[in-house]
Amino acid sequence: MKCLKCGRQNKPEDRFCVFCGSPLPLPEGKDTNSQPEVSEELKHLKEQLARMNDRLVSLESQKGKAVPRHLPEPVQAVQPLPQRETASVKAETAPAHRVKAVAEAKEREWEQILGGNWLARIGVVAIIIGIGFFLKYAFDNEWLGPEGQIILGIIAGLIMLYGSYRWRGKYIILAQALGGGGIAVLYLSIFASFAIYDLVNFYLAAALLLLVSILSIVLSVSYNSMALSIIGVFGAFVAPFILGAFGEGSPAGSQTGQSIQLLVYIILVDAGVLGLSIFRKWHWFILLALLLSLASFGGWYHQFGQEGEIAVSMIFITLIFLLFTAVTAPLYAARKGAPEEFDYILMAINVFFYSLISLSLMWDVFRDWMGGFICLLALFYGALTWLMFKKSKGKFPLFLVTIALFFVTLAIPVQFEDSVWTTLAWAAEGAVLIWLAITYKIPQIRNYGYLVFVLMFLRLLFFDTGVEISGFQPVINERFLAFTFAIAALLFAYLREKKAFLDKEAAAMYYPLLLLVVNFLFIWLLSFEAWNYFDRQLLENGLGDAGARIALQNAQNLSLTCLWAVYAVVALVIGIIRRLYYVRAWALALLMLVVAKVFLYDVTQLDTAYRIVSFTSLGLLLLISAYLYQRHSKAIKGFFKSNAG
Repeated sequence: MKCLKCGRQNKPEDRFCVFCGSPLPLPEGKDTNSQPEVSEELKHLKEQLARMNDRLVSLESQKGKAVPRHLPEPVQAVQPLPQRETASVKAETAPAHRVKAVAEAKEREWEQILGGNWLARIGVVAIIIGIGFFLKYAFDNEWLGPEGQIILGIIAGLIMLYGSYRWRGKYIILAQALGGGGIAVLYLSIFASFAIYDLVNFYLAAALLLLVSILSIVLSVSYNSMALSIIGVFGAFVAPFILGAFGEGSPAGSQTGQSIQLLVYIILVDAGVLGLSIFRKWHWFILLALLLSLASFGGWYHQFGQEGEIAVSMIFITLIFLLFTAVTAPLYAARKGAPEEFDYILMAINVFFYSLISLSLMWDVFRDWMGGFICLLALFYGALTWLMFKKSKGKFPLFLVTIALFFVTLAIPVQFEDSVWTTLAWAAEGAVLIWLAITYKIPQIRNYGYLVFVLMFLRLLFFDTGVEISGFQPVINERFLAFTFAIAALLFAYLREKKAFLDKEAAAMYYPLLLLVVNFLFIWLLSFEAWNYFDRQLLENGLGDAGARIALQNAQNLSLTCLWAVYAVVALVIGIIRRLYYVRAWALALLMLVVAKVFLYDVTQLDTAYRIVSFTSLGLLLLISAYLYQRHSKAIKGFFKSNAG
C-alpha cells in the first residue's frame, strides 16, 4: 500500500503509514462505510507501533545506545487530585533529605538577608555618622583644622566609592551600601566646607553639590539600587544635624547669609531626588526624602526662623513643595502613565504638610489674607487638573480636582470666619458643583458637591440658627438670609437632579432626599422665626407681669402647633396635585408630629382657651387632609401603578 503523502510502500493491512503516520487509502473494492471494529483497529495500531519501535532500536543500536525492545504498558487515565491533596501527597512522598534541605535553605535565606544585606547597610550608616562626629570632635579639640577635616572627609568618601566600584560584580549588596555611604560622606564634607567653616564660596559649593547629585543618580541607575539612594539621601540630610548646624551657637547662625545657605543645601539635595525620580519610581525613597526635607526645614526654622524672615521661610518651603509635586504630577503627565496608590499618598502628605506649615508661618501676621492663600492652592491644583486631563488618563485628574475643591471649601470659612457669608459661599459652591457634575456627567464631582451641602446643612443647624433676641426682627435677619439662600441652592440642585432622574441617570437617591432636606430646613426656619419673635416679646413685655408672660408662652407654643399643621396640609396638597410621593410622606409625618404634640404636650401645658384652639384647628386640618386623600385616591393609586409598570 503506497502512502499518498510520502510515497513509500506499506503492507496491505496497514491503515496508517509507518514512515510518516498519515492515513492510508482503503483497498479497492473495500466499502468505506464498513469500518473495522475498535478492537481490530487498536490491534493494527499496536502492531505498527511495535514495528516503529523495532526500527528505532535498530537505529539507536548503531550508535551504541541501549533501547528497551518491549513496549511500555499503556498509561491509565488518572484523575487529577485536588490542589490541596496534591500538595499534601508531594509533601508526604518527598524524600526526607530534600525536605530538610529546603528548610535549611530558608534558614540560610533570612540569615543571608540579615547578615549579608542589612548589616552592611546599617554598618555604612554607622560609619557616616561616626565620620561626622569625628570631624566635629577633631575640630572642637583642635586636632585638625577645617581644611584637614574637609580633605579627610572627601578622601573617605572617594575610598568608599572606589570600593563600591571594585566590588560591584562580586559583592553586590556591599558595593551598593558603600556607594551610598560614599555619596553621603561627600555631601557631608561639601556641606561643612561652605555652611560650617566657610572655606569655599557658595557658588563653588553649589556646583560641587550638583556634581555629587549627578554622581548619585548615575550610581543608583547603573546599580538599580534603591538602598544606595536611601543611604545617600539619608546621609545628606543628617549631615547638618551631625555637624551641629542646627544647634546652639552653630557657626551657620553667625551670618544671615549662611543660615540661608542651609536652606539652599536642602533644595539642592531635593533637586537630586527629583532627578533620580525621572529614571526610577522608588516610592519609599521619595517619601523618605520628603520627610527628611521637612525635618531639616523644621530644624532650620526652630534655630533661625524669626518673624522678619517669613518671606524667606515661605519661599523655601514652597520650593520643597513644588519639587516633590513635580515628582508625581508633571512626571506622570510626561510619561502618560497611571499613578499608583502610593503616588496618591505622597501627594496627600506633601500638600498636607505644606498647607499646615504655611498657615502656621503666616497666620498671626497675615490672618486677613489666609483665605486668598488657600485659594491660590486651589488654583494651583486646578491648573494641574487641567494638565492631567490633557496628558493623562484614569482617576488621577479627579484626585487633583478633589484637592482643588477641598481648598476652595476650606478657604471660605478661613476668610469669612464665623459670618453668614460662609454658609452663602458653601451653598453657591454646592450648587455649581452639582450643575457641573450633571452637565458633564462626572459623578465624583457630584458626590463632593453633596459633601459641601452636608457641611452647609450642619452649619445652618449649629451656627446660623441662633440669633440675638434683643432687637430681633422676623425675616429681616442674617439667619433668614442664610436659610433662604441655602434652600434656593438645594432647590436648584433638585431641579437638576429631577432632570437627570427623568433622563434615567443615577439620581434616584439624591432626588427624593433633596425634597426632604428642603422641607425640613424650611419648617425649621419658620419655627425658629416664630419662636424667637415671642422670645423678644417675652424679653420686652413679660418680665414684670406674670399674666402677660403666661399668655405669651401659650401663644408661643400654639404658634408652633398651628404652623406645623398648616405647613403639613399645604405640603400634602402640593404632594397630591404634583404627585410627589416623598412630599406626601413628609407631610403625613409632620401631621403625626402635630398630633403627638397636641395630645401629649398642649393638653397639659396650655390654658383652656388655647387648648380649644389647638384641638379644634387640628381636627379641621385632619378632616381636610382625609378628604383630599379620598378625593384623589384614584390619582394616587394610578401614580403608583404607573411607576410599578
